Amino acid sequence: MRRLILAGLVAAAVLAACEQPDPLAANRRACADDNGAPAERVAACTALIESGELEEAARIEAQANRGAAHRAAGEVTSALRDFEAVLRVEADNAVALEGRAAILLASGQLDAAEQLVTQLIETGEADASAQFMRAEIAQSRGDYAAALEDYDAAIARDQRMAIAFARRGRAKQRLDDIDGALADFDSALRLDSSLVDARAGRCWLSLREGRDLERARTDAETAAAADPRHVEAQLCRGILQLRGEEWTLARTSFEAALEVEPGNPTALFGRGVARRRSGDSDGREDMNRARDFDRHIGETFDDWGVRTY
Repeated sequence: MRRLILAGLVAAAVLAACEQPDPLAANRRACADDNGAPAERVAACTALIESGELEEAARIEAQANRGAAHRAAGEVTSALRDFEAVLRVEADNAVALEGRAAILLASGQLDAAEQLVTQLIETGEADASAQFMRAEIAQSRGDYAAALEDYDAAIARDQRMAIAFARRGRAKQRLDDIDGALADFDSALRLDSSLVDARAGRCWLSLREGRDLERARTDAETAAAADPRHVEAQLCRGILQLRGEEWTLARTSFEAALEVEPGNPTALFGRGVARRRSGDSDGREDMNRARDFDRHIGETFDDWGVRTY
């Protein structure tokens, strides 16, 4: 009987030991949470990496996730450092390939980004983001037909990817599919009513086509309020303000655009018009500087329905 009791106690002790909570469980969850706050993810992933308790596969996963968290926080150098460390050990790691490709694409390194995106797609583990990035590369190169194919593929994989609809709308507009472009901007905004790229895109399409200018003004105001440094939103709002002879407001919009892009000819010419029409004859200087960049800029403003004199 005594032996049975001892055996039971030993079994209970073993079971209790097996049921000990994983001391790293909270960090594992936080590190893997794509929707978590970037700083918290970085801290959790770092704790995992430095714990010395992870097997290699888990450590690689944690470092890739930390790179993604750094990228989400805008910490590009730290993100690249993590992604490159992961890829040296696991060349086909999807998180690292996607993250590094996105950073290279954002910095305009199209060829380098394309190599990583192609590699990612070839792994068979790519999601809609990979197709979207390849579409962005094609659009940046002016190959709108190829871009359209990849936007289609991205949307087929994720029909709630609002930015893919917005960017496909721009490609369709370049290919003169105006109704298709408008439909895509509308779809993007049904999915995400605050998407600045879609608001600005629809504003410009409406302005150029002379369609629903009241809605265009709402789009411009909403986009500029959400992102004051979005040049297209400020320009579209400024043009509409010029059409409404709101000189002071238009000048403010164009100056906001010029803070981001000091040599932007549309912003320079628009500010010049606003200055001249409000009685500041020195506005001609802005207009002449704009003509140095684009000698047809005045005709373009005429097409947009702006009275420049």
